[in-house]
Amino acid sequence: MTQANPSVEEYDTLPLLVRVLDRAGEAIAGAPVALLVLDTAALAVDSPGVGVIGRAPATAARVVAASGNLRSDPLTVRVLAAADSLGGTGSSALTVAAADSQSGPLATAVLDLTTTPGQAVPLSGRPVRYSIVFPAFAGLASATAVLGNDSLAATVLTAAGGTTSVVVKRRGAAQPDSAVVLASAVRGTGATVPGSPVRFVVRFQ
Repeated sequence: MTQANPSVEEYDTLPLLVRVLDRAGEAIAGAPVALLVLDTAALAVDSPGVGVIGRAPATAARVVAASGNLRSDPLTVRVLAAADSLGGTGSSALTVAAADSQSGPLATAVLDLTTTPGQAVPLSGRPVRYSIVFPAFAGLASATAVLGNDSLAATVLTAAGGTTSVVVKRRGAAQPDSAVVLASAVRGTGATVPGSPVRFVVRFQ
C-alpha cells in the first residue's frame, strides 16, 4: 500500500492504492486485493473495498492488504476527530477607533463535542475560512477594508487550542462605515461544521 503518514477524519474516506508485485517487483495486473482492518473500533473498509472510513479518533489504527496468501505490512492510519462546533471566542462586534488602523482579533474556536461526553475538545490544524462579505467590493483593487493578510478572504489553520483569529484593516483614502466578516469551517467530508458561519461586524470611526 502506498500512502505516507496517512490520516482520515471521522466519517470521511481515505482511498488506498494497493499494488500486488511479483518476485521481480513487477505489478500483477488484475490481482484480487482485499483490505483488512485490524482496529475495527477506529476504521472500517468502505463499500467498494478500495479505502477505509474513519469511525473513531485513534493515533494508530492499522489496515492490511491481502491478495491470496500474500499480506502487506500493516499501514498505520491516524483517525482525526471530526469538528462538531465552530463558534466565536470573543466579541462579535468590534470598533476601530479613528486613530487606529486595524481591528482587534476576530476569533473563533473549532471543537469536538463527542470525544468525551460533556467535554469540548479543541481541534488543532483545522481550516477556518474568513471572508469579507460587506461591503461587496468588486475586487481587491477597490477594497477599502481588507483582512490582515491584505486580502478579502483567508483560510487560517487552528492553533493548539483550536483557535484562529484575523484582523480587519483600513485601506485607501475612502473608509467604509463598517465591514461584515463571516467565518466558516467544513469537515473532511465537505459537510459544514455546525455553528458556521460565525458573523463579525467591524465598525470604523
